[in-house]
Amino acid sequence: MAANVNIRLATEADLPELSQVLGRAFADDPVMEFVISSRPVAPRAAILLGTITSLHISDRSVFVATDPASGAILGASVWGLPGHWRVPTTAYVRHARKLLKAVGLRGLTKISVLSAIERQHPTEPHHYLAIIGTDPEHQGKGIGAALLAPVLNLCDEEGLPAYLESSKDSNVPYYRRFAFEVTTPFTLKGGPTLHFMWRDPEVPTS
Repeated sequence: MAANVNIRLATEADLPELSQVLGRAFADDPVMEFVISSRPVAPRAAILLGTITSLHISDRSVFVATDPASGAILGASVWGLPGHWRVPTTAYVRHARKLLKAVGLRGLTKISVLSAIERQHPTEPHHYLAIIGTDPEHQGKGIGAALLAPVLNLCDEEGLPAYLESSKDSNVPYYRRFAFEVTTPFTLKGGPTLHFMWRDPEVPTS
């Protein structure tokens, strides 16, 4: 299904609305539920995901899907550029107060567990899909596919792979539609199992 949305690069001005959309999209995400012990999850996920998004936005690698009529943000994707996917620890330190508000003291110890995911990250140059989410009211309308398209098309043009970590088993078949394949499952200590997924660039047929 082709989505009736506009896809554009996000700006700093989009961050408040974008964060709320991602928070709602990730309200039932296993990793968010693992890291965030307080309920409801969505408002705290909005703070956490908004903070992560803010660290990528200057790279011009954050996209939003907007309603053509109202301009409202319906979804967003956050990418790490080849060679620039790793966020320095100092960046998180600068946002420590926000992170504490999002996950609490107990959650901060769990965030350190997430560094185990980073240690598994491929070293080969690639585009990294760090976050993608659609507002629950608008899911199933092709917005995710529209958000993936700009960078996956770029991957094919550049001959570069793409990589993501799926925290939901149910999302694995979805990403396979876009030529991602599971490389290995990975279980966080005391937490959920993720699926690392890799996409080789597609060679245009003549």
